[in-house]
Amino acid sequence: MTTRTTDQYIICPGCDLLVEEVQPTATHTPVCPRCQRRLHRKRPDSVRRTLVLSLTGLLLYLPANFASLISFNILGSTTSSSLFQSTLSMFDQGEYLVGILVVLTGLVCPFMTLSLLFGVSAGLYLGWKKKWMAVFLHWYQHLAEWAMTDIYLIAVFITIIKMNHTAAIEYNIGFFCFIMLVATTVAAQACIDKSLFWKKLDKNTINDRPKIPVLTLAQTGKEAGLLLCQSCHKINRLPSGTQQEKIHCPRCGEILHLRKENSIDRSWALIVTALILILPANLLPIMSVSSLGRVSKTTIIDGIILFFQGGAYGIGLIILTASILVPLFKVIGMALILISIHNQWTTWLRHKALMFRFIQFIGRWSMLDIFVIALLCALVRFGSLSSVDVAPAALYFSLVVLCTMFAALSFDPRLLWDSAESSQNP
Repeated sequence: MTTRTTDQYIICPGCDLLVEEVQPTATHTPVCPRCQRRLHRKRPDSVRRTLVLSLTGLLLYLPANFASLISFNILGSTTSSSLFQSTLSMFDQGEYLVGILVVLTGLVCPFMTLSLLFGVSAGLYLGWKKKWMAVFLHWYQHLAEWAMTDIYLIAVFITIIKMNHTAAIEYNIGFFCFIMLVATTVAAQACIDKSLFWKKLDKNTINDRPKIPVLTLAQTGKEAGLLLCQSCHKINRLPSGTQQEKIHCPRCGEILHLRKENSIDRSWALIVTALILILPANLLPIMSVSSLGRVSKTTIIDGIILFFQGGAYGIGLIILTASILVPLFKVIGMALILISIHNQWTTWLRHKALMFRFIQFIGRWSMLDIFVIALLCALVRFGSLSSVDVAPAALYFSLVVLCTMFAALSFDPRLLWDSAESSQNP
């Protein structure tokens, strides 16, 4: 029987379909014929561009985060804050869990992703193929989703619009450096060709790669006895008799599974928890505003109504979408997918797969409200004149964001197609 090496095939990470490898042009993107997931997108001159952009981002990191961002002036009283100070504002008010989340997503993960990108791209540019480079790229893929400088920038703009009518605003050097930092970070992440990077780091030669027989149409990796690494997308042969042992990817070190263990149970637990926490997150006050001795506490919905009443319909819609609609959509969407698997529904599979990918994409944007509150707590400190403090709903809302994001990370979308196959072949 004719055989080919595994590098001549691609296993779709979304549905496990085994398809032949194709080399896309710069204007074409190959997609999975079953679930329509994008398989690879060619990035021209990826190594050099990623190196330059990640280095630029690292040079901008210190002034963007530690220099003064903006200043507010109310009746001659001025306050200013850097992003670093705003990320620490939650600790000052005793909200340690929220503070840790803001520090990790606003400061630590952005720095780590830029550093890891720079290390890998610099090594590849110099022609290296070191073990630590695979470790760096592996961790970059896990941390990139948690680097939320782009969301933080939107939060800065919302804060400026919110305070525009009550305070004179001065833009400092940190503001312009932060805009450039976000632009270079997004550009660096868009330039990286992960498939190319991993192929350059692969130490196996063509002769060392597993050989598999020519496959029939629509065969899956599981049916062919192959394991796909969900981190570096290397195809590995499933060793016989090792189902109870941990198998590690020889390229990136990720633990390999035919399917994620206890995926459905963990996703259900996190989604139910998020659903319970949504109630206090939306009904309790999220922010306390003190002005001339009067204290008013506002919920997320109150803040949205205030934006609409002030004519800022665009900002109101952004907050409504990120803080109310997105969490609800994630919970309802994940619940529908899990129910579909339980009942082995075979209809609309491609649409459900698309919905799950959309849930993965939008999950991080719910952090917008938390970043806005962190900025306001740091900037609006005018003593008895005016001040902003965090309220209990911030903790519940942060937990909702974490639960929904971890639910998507815990879920294995290949189970959606497995359940449909099992219903068709009882």
